[in-house]
Amino acid sequence: MNIKHENVPGQLQEVTIEINKEDYAAKLDAALKKQRRTAQVPGFRPGNAPMGMIKKMYEKTLMVQEIDNIVNSEMDKFMKDNEVRYIFEPLPVENKSKVNFDEPDHFEFVYEYALAPEVNIDYAKLPKVVDFTIVPTDEERSNFINQLRERHGNYVTPETVEITDSVSVKYGEDKEGFFFMRDLTDAAQKKFVGKKKEESVTLSLCKAFTNETVLARFLKVDAKDLEAENEYKYKLTIKHIGRIEPAELNDEFFKKAYPDGSVKNEKELNAAADKVILDQYQPELNRQFMNDAIEMLIDNVNVELPDDFIKRYILLTQKDMTAETLEEKYNDYKRAFQWQILEGKVVEGSDIKVEMEDVKNYFREYFIKNYFGNFNADDVKDRVEELVKQSMENREYVKSVYDMLFDEKLTELLRSKLNIDHKKGDIKAYVDMLTARNEKEQGKAPAKKAAAKKVKKEEKAEKDEKEEKVEKTKKSPAKAKAAKTTKE
Repeated sequence: MNIKHENVPGQLQEVTIEINKEDYAAKLDAALKKQRRTAQVPGFRPGNAPMGMIKKMYEKTLMVQEIDNIVNSEMDKFMKDNEVRYIFEPLPVENKSKVNFDEPDHFEFVYEYALAPEVNIDYAKLPKVVDFTIVPTDEERSNFINQLRERHGNYVTPETVEITDSVSVKYGEDKEGFFFMRDLTDAAQKKFVGKKKEESVTLSLCKAFTNETVLARFLKVDAKDLEAENEYKYKLTIKHIGRIEPAELNDEFFKKAYPDGSVKNEKELNAAADKVILDQYQPELNRQFMNDAIEMLIDNVNVELPDDFIKRYILLTQKDMTAETLEEKYNDYKRAFQWQILEGKVVEGSDIKVEMEDVKNYFREYFIKNYFGNFNADDVKDRVEELVKQSMENREYVKSVYDMLFDEKLTELLRSKLNIDHKKGDIKAYVDMLTARNEKEQGKAPAKKAAAKKVKKEEKAEKDEKEEKVEKTKKSPAKAKAAKTTKE
């Protein structure tokens, strides 16, 4: 056996692995004997078939397998022994290889591989990246506090309907339904406001509710089962009116809302509200910062890649990829590969890592915050640990949290290394900034909703859950990850 390699200028290198018959003969002979012991050959018991017959049936297949194992093993050994840093996997060079399994005395396998590019990041010379901080508005703060007051408020049954109420009705012959006033259109709301129990309102429900989801919930059917031509016109008789009177901002409220004693007065409540609001925005801000940082680094740091080699690699490894489609998508592939190499350079020497205990802690804090926030920690400890254990058994959940935690650490590392243009303002200023940037870069304005899609999702989920419980008495970079390309 012989391995030949000569360093040449550039990223692409070739290595030739020469294999002679004596290099694989012993292993092939052992494989044939093993095959003989189990081969099902008509007319012979297992293990008794003539070796000549076994060779005729299996020798070439087993020879290919053994030689393939030798090539892979020798290639790995060559890379490790020579400490080669390469990207992707070596590719066979068919027109230079000499491989004929009908002439098994000598083989020459020629492979091409691409050296990992040398990357140097001069952080001081890089353009600035915007890092936006959202400042909560008085309205946002007030909305949060009002929702918290409602959550810990008193449930009452008033005489007349108001815009903030919930209403139970009877309709049809013997049907009952329930809705929140906010689920109705303005026109329908006006018909109910001021009404008392046992008074009636006639409505076309398909026009009265704001969307099909709340209509289906009222009718107690699946949304896909709604009849398109049916107006669902009914006379609704009010049977019950429910209302939550917000709690007063006093000691009793603070003890209920923050049993850990972290908030004891209005000043601390305002600070707590700001933190919740900022925490809701931060994942979106982190994603945008990460996206901007990645694009800036790719555009300003030289990462040389062998385009033709990469295209061959993609076409060989992605069987459904065509040359035409690859040409259309190649720039996206290339930028993803460039970022992965840059990411390795950014984290080099930083000891950035995520341990499984970090993942467990994430799950633990998630369950406590979202399900057991108002319970004594010792009373729910066993239940929380059971939920953490169940979550850790789900590989998809674990990978998702692992990637998210790694991205969070990478984001902070980038903030510490890059030149930052700090900006701040309310959510409108943030959306306006993104809109103006996209108009400039793309020549068109994006949908503003996309820039601010996560605003108050958590607050709404908590409010709905509270109201539903009352009535019955009533829930990350931003970057696309490429396959690992760099080999040490």
